[in-house]
Amino acid sequence: MGLKGLVAVAVMISASAFAQDWSTDKYQYGELYEGFVVDKDGRKTEGYIKYQSRYKLQEEVIFYKKKDDTKRTIYDADDLSEYKVADKHYKVINFSGGASVTKMRGNLIVDDQHCIKKYVWYDRAPGYNQLKQRPNETDEEYGNRKFPATYVYYKDGDEMAVTEEFFEKDFTNKMKAYIKDHKELYKKVKAGESGYNKIINMEDVFKEYNEWCDKQ
Repeated sequence: MGLKGLVAVAVMISASAFAQDWSTDKYQYGELYEGFVVDKDGRKTEGYIKYQSRYKLQEEVIFYKKKDDTKRTIYDADDLSEYKVADKHYKVINFSGGASVTKMRGNLIVDDQHCIKKYVWYDRAPGYNQLKQRPNETDEEYGNRKFPATYVYYKDGDEMAVTEEFFEKDFTNKMKAYIKDHKELYKKVKAGESGYNKIINMEDVFKEYNEWCDKQ
C-alpha cells in the first residue's frame, strides 16, 4: 500500500448492489436463500445460506448444499475468501480502522465501480439487545439505529482498506500519500488548497481521484 502504520485485521467486503436494503419486505431473517461460498483456494460451492442480521452475517455463514438438507456447514467468515446470500455479496480484504486494533468480519459494498471502492461495515450499538423499536419507526430505521454503519474504502492495488478514522489525524500527509499517483491532485492536497485540506473533503478528493483513475 505504501502507507506506514496501518494495522491489518480481516474483514469482508461485498461486490454487489450500490445500496443495501435490510428491510424484511423481500428477505426474511432465518430463511434460506440461494448463494455460494468460495474457500481460500478459490473453490466455489453453490447452495443456500441462512439469512441473518446485518451484523451476524459478518460473523458466520450457515450453508446448506440443498434447501431441504438437514446437514449444514457453519463457516467462520474468516475461513472464506468470498460468499453471497440473496443480494448480499462479500469478499475478504485487510482493513485498517486507525490506531485501534479490532477484529472485524463484514462489509457490504456501496460502490465498487471505481479505483477507490466504498464499503460499509456494521457495528452493534451500545446496549443494542435492549433497544426497542420506536412508534412509527420502520424496520430499516430501527436496524440502522441498532447496527450503526462505518464506511470502508479500498483502493485497487493496496494491501488493505481504510476508514475515515485513518485520515483524521494528519489529513494532508496521509491523503497525499494515498493518492500520490495522481500528480495534479497530489499537488492540491500537499498545498492545502481549499476543498482539499480537511477530513470533510475526503469524499470529494476520492471522487476526483476516481474520475482520473478510471481513465487510466
